[in-house]
Amino acid sequence: MHNLVLIGLVSLNDPPRVGVDQAVLKCRQAGIKVIMVTGDQPATAAAIAQKVNIITRPELEYHNLIDSGMEEYEAWEKSTGIVIHGDELARRHIAEDQLDDLDPEKGRFLLNWISKKEVVFARTSPS
Repeated sequence: MHNLVLIGLVSLNDPPRVGVDQAVLKCRQAGIKVIMVTGDQPATAAAIAQKVNIITRPELEYHNLIDSGMEEYEAWEKSTGIVIHGDELARRHIAEDQLDDLDPEKGRFLLNWISKKEVVFARTSPS
């Protein structure tokens, strides 16, 4: 590729709908847990989740704690939220495929994830 000239740059912004942040707060006040499921990349999903009050303490999100150098077990204990990549969700489901449906360990990982106060599933597919 030679002799190319940059003639423009485009930026896209797809903000959350007006009022979503307040709707999430009202749901929380009513005792409803809001879980976000999106096809966006984890960083994008986390940023949007912050804008709409789904993640209120990003510094206490599990992966942010690990990125800061904390051990996994300690990060899990201290975290109030988690952003889960759809590939991890799929990998865990496949790993448990051979377990009997009545096995109490089947799906435990999912129960652990959603036990967090703030939960976001990113890069998910319809399946």
